Amino acid sequence: MNNRGHNRPKSENGLWNRELLLIFLVTFIAYSNISVFFEFYEYLRTLPIDPKWFGLIIAIFSGASLLFRPVISAFIHARNVRLYLNLGTVFVILTLASYKIVSGLCGILIVRTLHGIAFVILGTALMVLTVDYIPKGRSAQAFGLLSIIILIPNTIIPPILPLMDKVSGGFTNTLLGFSFITLLVIFMLRWVHTPETEQKPDSIKRTILSWEEILNDLKELRIMALLLSMLLFYSTHAIVFFFLDGYGRSIGIPATGLFMSLATGGEIAIRLGAGSLFDRMNKPLLASFTMFIVAASYLLLAHVKGKISFYGMGLALGLGWGIAMPVFNGLMFDISSYRFRAFNMNLGLQMFQGGFFLGPFIGGVIVTKMGLNSLFYFCSIMAILSAFLVFYLKGKER
Repeated sequence: MNNRGHNRPKSENGLWNRELLLIFLVTFIAYSNISVFFEFYEYLRTLPIDPKWFGLIIAIFSGASLLFRPVISAFIHARNVRLYLNLGTVFVILTLASYKIVSGLCGILIVRTLHGIAFVILGTALMVLTVDYIPKGRSAQAFGLLSIIILIPNTIIPPILPLMDKVSGGFTNTLLGFSFITLLVIFMLRWVHTPETEQKPDSIKRTILSWEEILNDLKELRIMALLLSMLLFYSTHAIVFFFLDGYGRSIGIPATGLFMSLATGGEIAIRLGAGSLFDRMNKPLLASFTMFIVAASYLLLAHVKGKISFYGMGLALGLGWGIAMPVFNGLMFDISSYRFRAFNMNLGLQMFQGGFFLGPFIGGVIVTKMGLNSLFYFCSIMAILSAFLVFYLKGKER
């Protein structure tokens, strides 16, 4: 492997170093493999499977992530990250290709579970590699850009999927094509040099985290407060994502897709336009203030009447989400010691998965008991709790 530049200090590389750009490109390819499943529900309808199982088939991918990520995160570190990156990539390629050869319930459940595990291995290893290239004092901006990279596949792939299916000859052939595209990850990662960590004592450079170390890390109130704050935030985001269409129709607005388009546009715009400012401000105060604004937006959403106010709230929430997500991640990066930085960042990703599990589950109960409007009151309460939790971190950044 070419090792030119291998020993360059991270601080000298800046935000736009070659390695970080390649990692962003690899991340784009990895999340494109998720966006391609936009038509998965419709594909399931063509299989000899009872529709009552469709929810489980779709959800088991995230379920595997919830169970497997905390375990695998403790085993991946700077010294073995190459092995897991290659293993995860090959595993993803094989599982994408496997959808071509299964059609029954048991087969598709097995493939979905293995696909979820494969994506967790690749995603977790990518985060371990990424944190060593985040420059000091640029964490929120870097994670803002990373979150944009993750959003882009959702904006460009779903609209062109029908054409891709037509050209390839069907959905499973499209997945097979993406499996070949994923091969590029292995070649691109060869150009990403594993950095020499700063001079650390052997106790810090040691490999696998012990259970005692993990428990001690989780006993830190600031880590737990931030994780809980993130879980509450992501739960509200998931509730809006899954229940917005029904709410929009209930108030006479059937075209709810524009709401999410405006929200996504707001997220991208605020991160590109103001991302460099996030690191110049006190992140706990910024996150807390943003969550109060998001809470107010949820309250207003529960009372909108017309299309203009409805879509306006989509843009407002997108701007709030666009600030909160990278600031939360940047804050986790800042308050974590080097030894636990990658592990804690992966726990942050776990809160995202947890929110998209917990939010719809609680939301379904609320809708059944109190109706769709009540959802956004509940979201507002959760956002306020999130704001108070993250405010606890004021003055506690490293």
